[in-house]
Amino acid sequence: MHQFTIDVTLDGSLPFIYAAFHEPEYLSEWFAPGDCSVTQVMSDFKEGGRYRIKMLEPHGTEISLTGEYVTVLANEKLAFSWAWEDNLEDSVMTAVDVHFEAVNDGQVRLVVMQSGFANQDETDQHQYAWMSCLEKLAVLASETSNFN
Repeated sequence: MHQFTIDVTLDGSLPFIYAAFHEPEYLSEWFAPGDCSVTQVMSDFKEGGRYRIKMLEPHGTEISLTGEYVTVLANEKLAFSWAWEDNLEDSVMTAVDVHFEAVNDGQVRLVVMQSGFANQDETDQHQYAWMSCLEKLAVLASETSNFN
């Protein structure tokens, strides 16, 4: 099995960065790579709760991501399963772990690990997509300075 880890520090408050990973109003702003956009977020945010995120690719194809929240520790950790509903990848289900840590006043260290990929190509594609999404999150977090 293949995996990747991204370790990045973002400007923003810890409560906002954490909320951005589960609140539909924030997820819709950043949780789609490149020129893709989020068209729908459904989330039962609790351990054992399920989520579904629909994205629209620039050429009009809609894709859906679904999974279950495994670990929910406010402002510390999220763990969730990850599966594309189209079944076009060899990896049927992967696991995502996100660790949150306030490192300085107004900065948050994020460590994102996704594991369980069937091959290196899928691993690389998802790592690139996460980096693209995290760039959008960085912009959103820098614009949202009054969040508590």
